[in-house]
Amino acid sequence: MKAAGRSRRAAAPLRRGAGAWLWVALLLVASPGAAQGKGTVQALPVQGLRFGLLSAGAPAVVSPLDAARRATLELAGSGHVTLTFELPTGLASRGGATLPLWFGPGDGRIVFARSSREIVFDPNEPVSFTLPPGLGSATVYLGGAAQPGAGQPPGEYTAAITVFLVVANTAT
Repeated sequence: MKAAGRSRRAAAPLRRGAGAWLWVALLLVASPGAAQGKGTVQALPVQGLRFGLLSAGAPAVVSPLDAARRATLELAGSGHVTLTFELPTGLASRGGATLPLWFGPGDGRIVFARSSREIVFDPNEPVSFTLPPGLGSATVYLGGAAQPGAGQPPGEYTAAITVFLVVANTAT
């Protein structure tokens, strides 16, 4: 199975049978622009979560440290931020087949610019932090696990992750 974000290359035809490969993708969905409220934080999706080529019956894990396959979201600005992820429980093919996904503790990581500060979090739970003025940028990384079954039908599988970004109004 292959899981990747949007690619400009066309996918090769898939073989059928026990050793069949599947093409699956998980896209990070966020809109560039200001977050809700009077904060000044903007979000820009950079890369979707990519599981790569997967084999039926062989689970695949993508670490938030894997630069080639993790999802990446850039945040810029300042204020108190709360991120919440709407995570899919699986990927779906056009033919209706599903491929289970799992996200858990340690699958989320926030790295702050011009700082050694990092937050490791469970993307199933909201995460809050402050982007200080003058140092106001951070990168959010997301990993996860795909769990194809032994009889997983070949095909292209996709799902979307929605990120909710709320910035607290710090003006008094």
